[in-house]
Amino acid sequence: MVDLDNPTPEQRTQAISALRAKLDAEENDYCTDLDIWRFSVARQLDVDKSAAMIKEWYLWRKSAGIDDLPVAQANNQHPVPYPIRGYASVADANLTPGITVKEYQLKVNKYFGGGCWHKRDKDGHPVYIERIGRYHIKDIPKKCSMGELFEYHYLMQEFLSRTVFPECTQLAGRDISQQVVIFDLAGISIGMLSHIPALNMLREMLAKDQLYYPECMFKTYVVNAPNMFVTAWKLIKGWLDPRVISKIHILGKDHSEELLKQIPAHSLPSFLGGGCRCSHMAGGCVPSVPMSNYPDLPRKAFMSLRHQVQVSYAEPRHSYTCDVSPVDFEQRSPWGSPMSSPQTLQSYATWFGFKKDSPRSASDLADAPLARTRYMYVRFMADRGRGMVVEVMWQPFGAATTAGLYVQDEEVLIYPETLVDPQRAPVLLELKVPNRAGQLVLNWRIANFDEGQAPFPGPEEAQIPIVLEYSIDSEDDLLEEFQLPPIKRD
Repeated sequence: MVDLDNPTPEQRTQAISALRAKLDAEENDYCTDLDIWRFSVARQLDVDKSAAMIKEWYLWRKSAGIDDLPVAQANNQHPVPYPIRGYASVADANLTPGITVKEYQLKVNKYFGGGCWHKRDKDGHPVYIERIGRYHIKDIPKKCSMGELFEYHYLMQEFLSRTVFPECTQLAGRDISQQVVIFDLAGISIGMLSHIPALNMLREMLAKDQLYYPECMFKTYVVNAPNMFVTAWKLIKGWLDPRVISKIHILGKDHSEELLKQIPAHSLPSFLGGGCRCSHMAGGCVPSVPMSNYPDLPRKAFMSLRHQVQVSYAEPRHSYTCDVSPVDFEQRSPWGSPMSSPQTLQSYATWFGFKKDSPRSASDLADAPLARTRYMYVRFMADRGRGMVVEVMWQPFGAATTAGLYVQDEEVLIYPETLVDPQRAPVLLELKVPNRAGQLVLNWRIANFDEGQAPFPGPEEAQIPIVLEYSIDSEDDLLEEFQLPPIKRD
C-alpha cells in the first residue's frame, strides 16, 4: 500500500514511469515528473484514469492558451494578479491598474472580500488567505461573467504554479507544489451561504480546479465559521473529492492556536491571531476593497501624475522633498519640488543606510504636542527596470527662533528601504506622518544586483533611461479627488 502523501522514492518513480508509458511523445515532453505524480495521486495511482485525466488537461491547456497567460515572474514585467507579501520573485504588491491589468480583474477585485498570498508556513508551503465573509456575493454573479471569473482564476493558479511554488521549492530545498489556504468567514451571513447563483459558480470552479489543478492543496482552514455554515458545508462536500475533504479543517472563532501549529506567528496576520501587520503596505496583510482598508484607486488616478523624471543605471537615484505643516493636511496637498541635480542627489545619497539607526522614530514623535498622526500617499510608476528601492525620511521642525526661523530636529526614518516593482504596475505608498511642521523627503534608487530576483539588463538596455512618474497627496485630498470612502484601518 502506497502512502500518497509520503511515498518512497522507488514508489514514486515506479508510478511516474507507469503513467508515462501511457502517454504519447508530445504529452510526455510537456509534462514534468511533478505533473505526472500530481495526476497519479489524484486518481489513486490508477494508471488508465490518470492518463485520461492528463490527456484532457493537456488538450485544455493548448486550446485555452493557458501557457500564454501574462504570468508575473522574476524575468518579466507582468503585474501580479493578486496581492502578495513576503516573496523575492516579485516585490510585495497590491492589485493596481497596470497597463496589462484587464478591467474585469479590477471589477472582480471590488466584489471579492480581499485575498493575498501571505508568506509561508513552517514547512515552506505558501499561505493563501481569502476573506470570504467580506465578499459581495450577490454582485459577483450579476456583474462578473463565468468567463471572466475563470480566466482570472486560471491566471492566479498559473502564478501560483510558475512563480510562487518554484520560489518556495528553492527555499525549502525540496519540491513544494501545495499551498495552505485560509478562508476567513468573519462577516458571512445566511443570505451569502444560500445564494444559489454564487453557489453554482463555486461548484463549477471547484470542479475545474480538481480537474486541471489537482493536488495543489496541502491544508485548508475555514475559520470563524458560524453554526449556519454546517448546512452549506454538507452541500459543498458533495462537490469535492474525499481526499480533498480530508485536508479541510473547519474552525470557529477560537482558531488561532490551530493556525499557529502550522504557520509561524510572524507569517500569520494579526487579525487571525498572529503577529504580522505588513504595516509597510496599504491595506496591511490582506487588502480588502469591501472593508475599505486601503484606497482602491481607479485607472485614471495613475494617468496624469504630477512629476516626471529620469533615472539610469549610471545615475540611479532621485530625491523629492517638500515642506509639510498641519495646515497642509486640512487645506491642500504638498506639491513640493523634485530635486534631481547631481549636487542634490549626492547630498541625499547618505540617507540610504546611515539613518536607519537614528535614535528617534516615528513612534517617538507620536507623543509630541500637535503630533496627531496623519497619512499621506505616494503614487508612482516606472516604464521599465528591475525594481526600485524607496525610502522616506521625516525632518521635523522644532521651535521657532526670534527671527522666525525653525530649528530642525533630528531626521526620522518613517518608511525604511523597501523594494517595489513600479515597472510591473503602479505603486501606492502609504506614509504615516506626524501632524506637525516638517520636511518630507522621498528617496528612490534602482535596485542593486543583490535585491530581488529580476535579471540585470544587458549593456544596450542599461543605456535606456527609466522614466519615473509620481504624485504625493494627503489622504483627505486623495479620497476626495477620486470619491473614495474613508479608510478603515485595523
